[in-house]
Amino acid sequence: MLAAAAIATAGTAAAKPDETAQTNLEVRIGEAIPMTINDQPVRLRLAPDAVSVPTLNADAAQRIGLKPSMIGFIYVIGPEKIGFRTDNVRYRAGTASFKRRTAFSDRQLTEGADGIAGPETFPFARTTFVMRDPDPDDRAITLPLDTEMGRSQTGVRIDVGGRPIYAAFSFNRAESLVTATGGKWIADANGGRFDGEAREAPILYGVARPIRSLSLESPLMLGELEIRNLAVRVSDMGNSRGIAEGPAPEGDPSEIIVSGESKGKVPSQRLYIGMDTIGHCASITYDFAAGTVTLMCPDQPPLPNP
Repeated sequence: MLAAAAIATAGTAAAKPDETAQTNLEVRIGEAIPMTINDQPVRLRLAPDAVSVPTLNADAAQRIGLKPSMIGFIYVIGPEKIGFRTDNVRYRAGTASFKRRTAFSDRQLTEGADGIAGPETFPFARTTFVMRDPDPDDRAITLPLDTEMGRSQTGVRIDVGGRPIYAAFSFNRAESLVTATGGKWIADANGGRFDGEAREAPILYGVARPIRSLSLESPLMLGELEIRNLAVRVSDMGNSRGIAEGPAPEGDPSEIIVSGESKGKVPSQRLYIGMDTIGHCASITYDFAAGTVTLMCPDQPPLPNP
């Protein structure tokens, strides 16, 4: 969750006349991309669930000599707030040259690279994440790219009971993870019940928060993909109160549990779709000119017998 009036300026900038860029960027998951910032070499990790503002580790920012400007923002993860400063810097990546406002804090935010950025951060027409080599059984699953999350994140949208949940794909977690109120909406619409006790799970930037597994009577779908191994951030971005506990009752299957909801503005709810849902796919391509996200996948494998 981004909080600052200045974040619109700190986000992804439109290409300017002095920018040159190659058309496509291909990233194999687990690998960092060599670039330069102000002519100094860096290795950046691109991730589909990363914030669109490019963000450097503290040691990389210090080595390059980034200077804090008057523009900053705060990233909120549950009760923890991480302050970021920004500097406007020159990048080179392959044949591309461009400027981007870049964030940094006093933390080491990612491992195996100097920084992290989302797929829409840089001025490439298409960004493809390669998960494995293609297979003849792969076929295209094309979804509209949603722009509602704007400069903070790149993703798609799922409508649950007439309400939007904004979804991004995640390569570094098995489960799919939804914020609290989004979990309540899904439970109401798909017959959800908590399964098991709360446990700590990493969310972002080394911050862990409590989550609980959610079992559904009817599957939650993204196009033809069933979203599997779903868990709820039980106390973040809303309230999960009212989700039923334990296995479904043997009595009336249409049992409804009602709880009061705040009449205040509901924050945007987010879902991170993990590898138990997309791990069988070969690639994910973000085509910004077409406004689409295309997954190349064979049929989703059947769930194992319980």
